[in-house]
Amino acid sequence: MAYTIVKSDGTVLTTIADGTINTTSTSQGLPGRNYAGYGQTLDTNFVHQLENFADVNPPANPIRGQLWYNTNTQVLLVCPTDGETNPANWFALTSTASGGATTFGSVTVTGNLQANNVIATNNVQGANGIFTNISVSANANISVGNITSAFLGTANTTSITSGSNTTAGSLTGTWTANGGSSGNTFVITNGNLFIANTASAGIKSDFYYYSNGSPISFAGTYSNANVASYLPTYNGNVLSVQVQATTLTTGANTTAGTVTGNWTLSTGSRLNATYADLAERFEADAFYDAGTVVELGGDKEITEVQYELSEDVFGVVSDTAAYLMNAGAGSDVTHPPIAVSGRVQVKVRGKVRKGQRLVSAGKGIARAANDGEATAFNVIGRSLENKTDDGTGTVEAIVTIKG
Repeated sequence: MAYTIVKSDGTVLTTIADGTINTTSTSQGLPGRNYAGYGQTLDTNFVHQLENFADVNPPANPIRGQLWYNTNTQVLLVCPTDGETNPANWFALTSTASGGATTFGSVTVTGNLQANNVIATNNVQGANGIFTNISVSANANISVGNITSAFLGTANTTSITSGSNTTAGSLTGTWTANGGSSGNTFVITNGNLFIANTASAGIKSDFYYYSNGSPISFAGTYSNANVASYLPTYNGNVLSVQVQATTLTTGANTTAGTVTGNWTLSTGSRLNATYADLAERFEADAFYDAGTVVELGGDKEITEVQYELSEDVFGVVSDTAAYLMNAGAGSDVTHPPIAVSGRVQVKVRGKVRKGQRLVSAGKGIARAANDGEATAFNVIGRSLENKTDDGTGTVEAIVTIKG
């Protein structure tokens, strides 16, 4: 009676007639009933199985799951499909020599995978993994998921990237950047360092520095409106070929400043002033307030004009000089500014019509000149406005210094 040979999955492999041997269905000889060389065939099959068909070429007529030991590469392989004779298509399982290779089409490990080294040529995917060493020869792309570790040791690399400068990335946690003893620790070449507008966000530093390395000391709470109050004043020289700004200020119109050098206004440029008279400081024998008419004389350089229609009249004290010459000579008390030319308030007595010439009324006061009184020597200036009362007051007048 013929033998029917059934595979592990229940399919029929072949049927062997009595007294014959099948050598084409598998890599082994399958004897039928009453085959004369039964013992030799059986022993040969045992030996082939013990040595896993050790040879430089795969066994003939292999079936799926069959083992073959490649004596050329010293690697044990598994046949992937019935009849596969191409060695490149067999799965490598193990190596008896150092440096060999083990390959799988797809392997699922339900327990723990432990190894001294894991080298991934293409992809490594899984929910959990424990590795002593991971060697990445090209790129490690983790598109979805997290790398979680209580302590990840030290990552030595020269570049951490999200893939491109337009792809957003995220760092979460408390990080410390340790730079060298010289140079910059953290450099931003493009874009801004942006701090999100949340209550717990901000920039905190133990030390701040100017770009030249000098320290900056901050104190208090500041905003866009008062940040200047918390920045220290730099007292050194700012060297520049050109400075462009809409405002240059000392901080207040009562705070003195200094411009040093020979300066030229370029073509079409103007130097505008709030006030309209040109003045120079002269030493006075007493304090004289604005509008006082003065003459040369007294114990110092100037004194208030003494007589009516005086031809010694010299000028008028100004407190609104657009440009002040001899400014360092003294103060307004000791060296009052005397209007040399321009608009200035003048103390006058009596009525004045706009356009009338002003002459001395004595005691530092002017008045309107009557017909025939004005000369080239006694005229102080001409009124630019009307005064309608007979008392003492001031009018704005255009004046020139008398030589």
